[in-house]
Amino acid sequence: MKKWRNQGGFTLIELAIAVFVISVLIAISLPHLRGTGEKAQVTTCEGNQRLLRAQLENYYLSEKGYPTGASDADKLKQMFDLKYLQTSPSCPSGGTYAITVAADKTSATVECTVHGVLGQ
Repeated sequence: MKKWRNQGGFTLIELAIAVFVISVLIAISLPHLRGTGEKAQVTTCEGNQRLLRAQLENYYLSEKGYPTGASDADKLKQMFDLKYLQTSPSCPSGGTYAITVAADKTSATVECTVHGVLGQ
């Protein structure tokens, strides 16, 4: 039988140091990764609000006024039916979009129930 005397390998101390270094790297990077999801949701919501505002302006210029309706869903449906929107945008955080037409009917605002008004 042949004995294996000079086998290469890691000692228990070397493995412990490697695990420690990896855990420190994870501890440093984890807080940065947690905020990424929320930031992506806010960015998407802002993009949706910008799209809605742009299409509301297109609607206003073409139809000589803003969409009317008792609810925000009715206003979005009018925009969808007249092909100003291909789909009804939704907030990734679960909020809904409120379209408020000014009393003088010359301007409109878009607000998310979760994020508020973004991207003005």
